[in-house]
Amino acid sequence: MSQSDRSASITRRSAVTLMGSAALVAGAPRAFAQSAADYPSGPVKIIVPFAPGGATDVVARIFIDVLAPRWGNKTILIDNRPGAGTAIGANAVAKAAPDGQTLGMIVTSFMTNAAVNPNLPYDSEKDFTPLGLIAMQPLALCVNKSFPANTLAEFIEVAKKSPVPLQFTSPGPRGSAHLAGELLKIRAGIDMQHISYSGGAPALTDVIANRVPIIFEVWHSAKRYVVSGDLKLIAGLGAQRLHDEPNVPTVGETFPGYDVVASQAVVGPAGMPKPIVDKIGADIRAVVTSPEFAEKTKHLGIEPMAMTPQELGDWIKAEIARWRDIATKANIKVE
Repeated sequence: MSQSDRSASITRRSAVTLMGSAALVAGAPRAFAQSAADYPSGPVKIIVPFAPGGATDVVARIFIDVLAPRWGNKTILIDNRPGAGTAIGANAVAKAAPDGQTLGMIVTSFMTNAAVNPNLPYDSEKDFTPLGLIAMQPLALCVNKSFPANTLAEFIEVAKKSPVPLQFTSPGPRGSAHLAGELLKIRAGIDMQHISYSGGAPALTDVIANRVPIIFEVWHSAKRYVVSGDLKLIAGLGAQRLHDEPNVPTVGETFPGYDVVASQAVVGPAGMPKPIVDKIGADIRAVVTSPEFAEKTKHLGIEPMAMTPQELGDWIKAEIARWRDIATKANIKVE
């Protein structure tokens, strides 16, 4: 799927009002002396809501390497703030001064957190300024090599015949992979029980060992174990088939509209001046659409994807609403 096709698809799916997303972009108006022409006037900090070395951290560091020359090689610092399903990092962004000197990376967990947790220390739709999408990463449904199914139809048949709920795992509770499993339960009419892990590595280890038979995971992380024969790929979870497994159908081919991917985007605090927002948004799009960024990230299995601040604001609101509906139907709550 081309970048333009994916962006158009997302824009159609969002179906939210410009008035609502304008509030998300604008926030409370506050004035700052710095002009867009002078931006950035000093070091910029980008808060990453994960520990160093993870996929989002790696993407963030590649992103700033390509971005730095556009900003006159001013210092761009990564500030890792892991924890609470990305809420700690997001809260640090929300509480920062809206002068463009502190930005943050958000992932799909930002939206799923907002959908299931009414007690976040920030308002996910009012306390941030959307700036630009960076990338999307495909997810996959995989099972232990001994699992008695090779296709989605066989998987559903096994689940329906099982006298107890099938156990599945993901890199963490209430993230995009977890809710992908819950969405499949709803669409397929099957019963499964989520087993929580604190990361993708321990979850994959236990699925390979058959302590838990099923995992919903970023395809790039699971792929090596499918290639080695330790796991079986049942289906891709995005709208399009996995590029390197074109013969394996997606869940959406059986259940139209099913489309779950991992995403990475840049936001700032609410109230950032529009000229600064426009400049950062344009610079993000220039980086994300550059051959250099595509070349540096292709080994991560991601699809660079650009959106304007307005488009990102629309998409964030639509995704929060979508996941809130799924979480309500699946009775997912913060424990």
